[in-house]
Amino acid sequence: MTQQILPQEMNLLQDNPCIRTKCPLELVTDEMVTKEVRRANLVAGDIVRVQCMDETLSQLLAEAEYRVVKRTSALKMVERPDSSMHQFDEITFEVVRWTDWRTLQPEAAPSHGLTTRWNFGKKGYDIERAGHIVSFEKDKETAHRIIAGEAPLAGAV
Repeated sequence: MTQQILPQEMNLLQDNPCIRTKCPLELVTDEMVTKEVRRANLVAGDIVRVQCMDETLSQLLAEAEYRVVKRTSALKMVERPDSSMHQFDEITFEVVRWTDWRTLQPEAAPSHGLTTRWNFGKKGYDIERAGHIVSFEKDKETAHRIIAGEAPLAGAV
């Protein structure tokens, strides 16, 4: 399966069009951006920001800026099989990457091998290490602070 930029990932904001995609940075090509510029019908001089996001669109992983440097329009005439003429406007774009890709490394939280799981019976959170319950917390925020290493591990269960 090939990755692509989806039409709904193009956001036409007032002054700066932006593409927020789940497509990995390695798979984003200039042709993909040009296709979205053509679909949005931008003009020469427009700057398009391309952002590669994680799967949940909650964290920015990399970004670059592209600029539309040339937009040409030519009137074409085509003869149809019924001897009538069809006229259409053929628009071409030249889009170049204006800035290099800037990557942002996601910070890995030091979990010390701990995970959390909701315990429906106890109505709280089990804190586990390697599949074994090592602690229990009623409060979700406290459980997540323990996993992040910001709070000490409570007594064993």
